[in-house]
Amino acid sequence: MSILGALFGYPKEEIIRKLRGGSEFPDGSPCTGDMLVDLAKPCGIRYDDLDMTVNIDVLSNACHLDSGTPVGIGKSRIKDINIAQEKPSRKHVIGDHVLPLSVHGDSSFSGQGIVTESLGMAGLSHFTNGGTIHIVLNNQVGYTTPASHTRATRYASDVAKFADIPIIHVNGEHPEEIARAASIAVAYRQKFRKDVVIDVWTFRKRGHNEIDEPSFTQPAMYKAINARKSIPAVFEEKLVASGRLDKGKAEAARKEWTHSLATAYSVSETCNPTEPKKDPRWTTLLGASGQHMVERPTGVDLATLEAVGVQSVTPSKTIKVHPRIERFHIKPRMKKLQDGAAVDWATAEALAFGTLIREGYNVRLCGQDVGRGTFSQRHAMFVCQETERAYIPLNHMNEGSSSSSSSSASAGGKAETSAHQRRYGKLEVVNSNLCEAAAVGFEYGVSLEDPYTLPIWEAQFGDFYNNSQTIVDGYIASGESKWGKQSGLVMLLPHGFDGGGPDHSSSRIERHLQLSNDPVDGHRTHAPNIYVTYPSTPAQFFHLMRRQMKRNFRKPLFVAGPKTLLRLASATSALSEMGPGTQFRPVLDDPAINEPHTVKRVIIVSGKVYYDVAKLKSEHPLGSHVAIVRVEELTPFPHEDLYKTIAQYRNASDFVWLQEEPRNAGAYMFAAPRIQRLLPKHAELRYVGRPECAAVCSGVETQQAAEHTQLTTQAFEGLRGLVADLVIDTIGIHHGQRQQLSKKPASASSVISARVPSHRWSNSSPMYAAAAAAAAAAQSGEQ
Repeated sequence: MSILGALFGYPKEEIIRKLRGGSEFPDGSPCTGDMLVDLAKPCGIRYDDLDMTVNIDVLSNACHLDSGTPVGIGKSRIKDINIAQEKPSRKHVIGDHVLPLSVHGDSSFSGQGIVTESLGMAGLSHFTNGGTIHIVLNNQVGYTTPASHTRATRYASDVAKFADIPIIHVNGEHPEEIARAASIAVAYRQKFRKDVVIDVWTFRKRGHNEIDEPSFTQPAMYKAINARKSIPAVFEEKLVASGRLDKGKAEAARKEWTHSLATAYSVSETCNPTEPKKDPRWTTLLGASGQHMVERPTGVDLATLEAVGVQSVTPSKTIKVHPRIERFHIKPRMKKLQDGAAVDWATAEALAFGTLIREGYNVRLCGQDVGRGTFSQRHAMFVCQETERAYIPLNHMNEGSSSSSSSSASAGGKAETSAHQRRYGKLEVVNSNLCEAAAVGFEYGVSLEDPYTLPIWEAQFGDFYNNSQTIVDGYIASGESKWGKQSGLVMLLPHGFDGGGPDHSSSRIERHLQLSNDPVDGHRTHAPNIYVTYPSTPAQFFHLMRRQMKRNFRKPLFVAGPKTLLRLASATSALSEMGPGTQFRPVLDDPAINEPHTVKRVIIVSGKVYYDVAKLKSEHPLGSHVAIVRVEELTPFPHEDLYKTIAQYRNASDFVWLQEEPRNAGAYMFAAPRIQRLLPKHAELRYVGRPECAAVCSGVETQQAAEHTQLTTQAFEGLRGLVADLVIDTIGIHHGQRQQLSKKPASASSVISARVPSHRWSNSSPMYAAAAAAAAAAQSGEQ
């Protein structure tokens, strides 16, 4: 707080307002705020020897030790590149325009794994920001744990040695030496564009907060500390003794500072904090009062789709492509596009990326093995078999134009509009180091800085995101609520019970849904904090990716991605499904239903299990009486779309939620109360799926397959009784019509009314009486 108020110019009255229990945001702000120690607001500092303002961007930081380190690295990298693109005449080296500073505690620097992950990635080409200066405030105690119990090394900073990062040790009791250390650090960083650590050996007069008593646990050390004067007092005496500072001026400065604090205190109760200054790149997006969230069209004309698709598998003539890629990836895609056939998931993804790039957006795809794809499906980059040079076809769509010479780094200004003015974006393919927490934090930082770059982090398997849960909880899911910071980060998390065992099957959909602020009753008084989807077709995925950039706002998107669907013949989409006038649909109706009034059971699913159930339905003799409805977007939950879809099945009396995950996992616990509110009176949503389980699934492949067969076939049990119920209802309707015709002529409206079956969505009578009787009769007949 002292640094914010004294150095960065954070209004002292706003700090004191926060100390007194107020908010750091203006009255009426939807932001919930953060802890006192995590205040952040952009500011500017002017120095006497500079004719310009130094802009300081203080990062909003979740109070998880050092979790903000990778976020700052990602944000500073993109900020530097964006500034450089506004000054194209200069040759740019990353780090020219932004100097990142990261402050750490000694125990967290040596103890938190995310620090090691961040230091390791900082030297990699797709992650470097030109070097961060890490300042370790070494007070020789971790909360109440002595240094001898927090690390096995002599220095807290020794962990940085693995990355060949220079370390400057300095005595914190000598401010002039700290200044010299900082000067050396900046000079090294500017010359070599690498990280550097300043290890400041010092102490704190109090415990880890102002009311803590440190002598409870460190009595000997604090006996020595309490016998010493404070560092500012000792430094002041030294300056006065040397004649560099007049004692009267020092006392006057102290009184002036104390007076300013007293004045700030007196106005803090009535002050209204100012809104943090918004980066110009965000000003065109949703944020001002009175604005509304807008979903823009995402379809693209077919000629463009075909051209982008061909370009996505067109290698340079200067490289030699692996023959298997040529045979199984390039030629099949070319043929499908030429024949106008339906395309697979990887093709739809390439079309989404390519069309966004044509419109000036950048795409940054990061993760382990993302260039090839975990399942060897993507091949966004071709590696020459002779030189190992990587070639990204989508970055060569505009080679004939001078605008294509722009940097391939993921950054950019506003993407728009006319073809002759448009700068094509770039696809940055980042095969990351083998970490999750720092990598996700880095991409979140990218998303904060540039709304016109589509940042995507893809897990090898959805389960692996677990290591980044702190970033998901503290930043991605809650950052906008706490700090008002929008993020368009996409988390691609391959999901599906395909025999991969308990650690390669689940993206933990239930955890993401638990983080959603979507109300159960559907009456939204606030914007959703996250979007969670489980798309079942390539076209749906295409629209999801484009929707992220075409909106007038940004929200994090979690996608339960495909594994077996990547090569499933039935999981394909025609180009027309991505053409003009098309967009993402939160709910997909059953395409095989021609007569909705004959449907007696509605099975509601999400994701890939649809294809297994649809296959069984096509083979079942009574399958035409079953509708399979797909919920593609789980949050915000599509109440209206789902209601309109299932309400057309007026004679349905049985409603099922089917999932392959255990009952205590997947989307059931989230979706069930929301679906129940949409069902007709007296109808109950039944659950079909695996029972509750501590593990995600069985690691025994035969057992997992048997469970899957059981749950999918269970979805069709009892159909005969339901169909008998429908027959009885139909006979009753026809009988009533004959009686009506035998009477005197009636008005047209009464005849029509008699022919329309009662609407079960408003009928207060029990629904299952006829079905139960018919089922009992059928059962006795079978016996």
